[in-house]
Order: sequence, then C-alpha cells, then structure tokens
Amino acid sequence: MENPFRPGAGHRPPVLAGRGREQEHFRRLLREDFATENLLITGLRGFGKTVLLDDLKRTALAEGWVWVGNDLSESASLSEDRLALRILTDLAQSLSEILVQGADGQTATSKHAQDEAKDDLDPTTFEALKTKYERTPGLPSDKLKSVLGRVGSILTRAKLRGLVLAYDEAQCLSDHAQRDEFPMSMLVETVSSLQKRDGVTPILLVLSGLPQVFNALIAARTYTERMFHVMQMERLSRQDTAQALFSPMKPLMPPLNCPPDLFEKVVDLSGGYPYLIQFFGKELIDGLLKNGGILHKDQFPSPDVMDRLDAGLFAARWNKTTDKQRRFLKLIANRGTNRPNEFSAIEIAALSNGSGEFDSSQANQLLLALCERGLIYRTRHGRYAFTVPMSEAMILRRIQVEQDVESSWATISPPPIPIAPLTPEAPPPPKTKQKHKSNGLLGWFN
Repeated sequence: MENPFRPGAGHRPPVLAGRGREQEHFRRLLREDFATENLLITGLRGFGKTVLLDDLKRTALAEGWVWVGNDLSESASLSEDRLALRILTDLAQSLSEILVQGADGQTATSKHAQDEAKDDLDPTTFEALKTKYERTPGLPSDKLKSVLGRVGSILTRAKLRGLVLAYDEAQCLSDHAQRDEFPMSMLVETVSSLQKRDGVTPILLVLSGLPQVFNALIAARTYTERMFHVMQMERLSRQDTAQALFSPMKPLMPPLNCPPDLFEKVVDLSGGYPYLIQFFGKELIDGLLKNGGILHKDQFPSPDVMDRLDAGLFAARWNKTTDKQRRFLKLIANRGTNRPNEFSAIEIAALSNGSGEFDSSQANQLLLALCERGLIYRTRHGRYAFTVPMSEAMILRRIQVEQDVESSWATISPPPIPIAPLTPEAPPPPKTKQKHKSNGLLGWFN
C-alpha cells in the first residue's frame, strides 16, 4: 500500500487545498490583453510557495503561455550579467520545448523559427540568444529588453498568449550597491518597460520567496509596490486542513482504521501548515501500517516522529548556533503562546532582566547573527520573526533533549574506597663484598 503523503521541499501534495483564491487570481491575469500586474508569492518555509508556483505553471501552459523559470541562487544574483545569463538559459530551454516539438510529437522546427534563424535568433538555441544579447548596445537591461522583445514577436507568430518569467527563492535576489551591481532593479525595470510598450507580447513576472523579498523589491524601485500583487501564504483553515488530510486517506480505509479522535489530533498537530500536514499525514499512515491498520490516539505521535520532524525542518540551522545563541533562542521561545509572532531586541533584552545576560546592544547583534543563520528574518524595521513555523516548540524540545542527556551523566558518584596508607620502604641492605675465584687464585672484588 503506497503512502499518498509527500513531505519535502516542493513536492506536489495529493490534494492542493485552500489555494483556490490564488489560482483564480492568476487565471484572471492570464486572460487579460495587457499585463498590468505581476505576482509576488511570499511566506515562511513549509507554507507551499513552490507547490503553488508549480500549479500556476500548469495553468499558464494550459492557457497557451510560455513558462520560463528556475530557482534563483546567490551566484546567479551577483551581477546584472549573471542574472541575464540565467534568464537566457531558461528562456532557450523553454522555447526549444515548445517551438521545436510538433503537435504530433515529432521534432520539426517551425517556419517562423527558421525565418528568425536568418537573423541569428533561432529561439531553440542558447547560443543565438546570447549572441543577440551581446550584439545589442547599451546596459544589460537594454540587451535583455532587446532579446525579450524579439522573442515576444516569435511567440505572437506562433499564436502563443505571452511569456511568464517565474523564479523561486527570490530572497537570493537583491541589489549590491557597494559593487555597483543592481540585478533586482534590472529585472524589475526590464519587465516594467516591456509591459508599457504597445504591440509587445504580454509578459508577466512571478517571484516567490521568503517574506524579506518584499523589502528588497521596495528598496530596488519605488514603483514596485504598484507593480506586484502580493500573495501572502498563510496557514490553511481547519476545514481545508481536514480536507487535505482526509481526501488522500479515504481510499485506504478500510483496511486502515483511523479513529475520529486520532484524526482530530493530527489536524491539531499540523496547525494548518502545509508541510506539517504532509509530514504528520505520512507518519500517521506509516504508523497504521506498522500496527496492523489500527492506532490509538495516545500512540501518536511517538518520540521518534517528533525527532524526525525536528531533524528535517529545524536541526540543520540549530546545529550551526553557538551556546550563547541557544540561550538567547530559549529566551525567545519562552515568551509564551499569547505573545505576537514578532519580537524586537528591546523586548528580548527586557525578558533577560533577571539574569542580565543580554542587553539591547547584545540582543540586536544576536538577532542579526541569527538572521544570517536562517533561523529568523526581519519583518520590518526593528522587528523579527522565525522563518520556520512552530520554531518555539522545536527549540524547547531540542533544549530539553540536550538537558536530558546531560542529566543522564550527572549520576551520584560512589564514596571513595579507603586506601591504607603506604608504609615507608625499608632501606636497601648494605652492599657486601663477594668472593670470586678467578684463574685458580683467590681474591676479593667489589
């Protein structure tokens, strides 16, 4: 019996629940004659950003759009030319898949592609796209506009609706003023300029990343706030969470038997977080299979299940922290469940008044260091939050495990065994002269 749940990074779940509003908004953008709005999908890790992006790709292809996308990396975002190279590479791959592959499944280069090849812009090859980029005078943004403009005319002749530039992990993309490199600004300005031109094939920009990507966009250009519709990925409602769990489980019951109280407990454990829905759903099915199809509420989750959750979602970043940072994180985690998700250096320093270990200056430095570790992020000026849902509970569990291990070694030592005092050694006997016989003669030798 195959387990239908798929926890992991970007794996498509068996049921995509609770994202109907985002899907419908994207369909409306695809059916407009002019692209006046772009998308920014943002949220914490494990909230289903990559899954939604993959679903939007299916929708775009079904509506006759060309989807060009990839995961951004720090190396691809170092300079404007590097980012342009990333886009050209992805563009060549997508065009070759759509324009070269015939409707009957046989490879046949279309006539419009042959016509464009005469002008050194065969859209099925990366070399031609790069040549067009390099031959265009001006800045990298001018070169990229030229390539995208020509490609747009090809798509129009191929009776395709438009072009979607979609990039995940967009928090890696930012400007670098100290090196005079502005890749984020180049991308935004390029798309904005093409969207304002008459007679140009529609182009949409879809970015997905952690919440800090919005601040980077606003810092890049003042008009970006009006360019993007922000899709803030929140946790699912209780009804959508139950649907995401029950629909994949229903075909397996029987032979599996999940009591209602156990099912409700799994819903509560997931908290509406898409990754946790898949994680606890998979662990529940595995537990039922191991126990002959029956599992009681008090048997789930086992300590091993929670260890796997912490290891897969949290441990990698936790293991990079210092002892002082862990004490600081414990202080944040102990704020209480009635506290807001955001916190500041002043608030955390106030919590440590009893010990006096962290003042405002130290708290601010630690928060910046934890941002570099990927454990927290800055939500706005002076305010921070955890990048992983339920981090507080995981921090307290990790600290408790470490304390339990230390306590197991803190056993009471047995009383020392009395040892009799050593008697002074007797002095060695005096040396005596020995009588030896040599060559038949008697003599005394020392």
